Amino acid sequence: MFEALAQRRSVRELKALPVESLGALLWHSQRRLAWAPSPLGFELERRPAPSGGAIHPIHVLAFDPQTGAWGRYDGVRHGLHDLADQMPMLEGLVEQARSIVADPEATLLWLVAEPGKTEAKYEHSQSVVWRDAGVLQGYLVAVAAGLGLGTCLLGMTGQDWAARLADQGQLAGVGALWVGRRP
Repeated sequence: MFEALAQRRSVRELKALPVESLGALLWHSQRRLAWAPSPLGFELERRPAPSGGAIHPIHVLAFDPQTGAWGRYDGVRHGLHDLADQMPMLEGLVEQARSIVADPEATLLWLVAEPGKTEAKYEHSQSVVWRDAGVLQGYLVAVAAGLGLGTCLLGMTGQDWAARLADQGQLAGVGALWVGRRP
């Protein structure tokens, strides 16, 4: 782990990410390890990346540049749920990411939060959601380094597109990164 972290650098020219590598990245950072019922209206979870109150309000959405398809990671079933119905609403998000760092072969990971889940427990929940987003980004980057993959965090949230996916305030864009094989 320490050797991988010492080698970690932002990489701005990445090669296509095989589905097996994407699966390993998401498995080691986002899969459900355990769960418990909760009076909050949703299950509490334990995952490799921690979350305030075990709430895990952040979904990881992946854009595959080879197919042009979006998927949402399911940490229970370890798979991507197809987001074909939402694809028209996401037009422009990839272009925004490419305007920051143009990387046509890399997979885009977009972090989308459900702030209402965290609001159910915490009074000043926005701070908790943003801390969760930072922790999750750190885990994704560290796990990618351990797998020999490259990443590049982007200075964008994708909030305009998150607002299109659900009623205002139900979803929030909280970060994005490119991931792929190192050249």
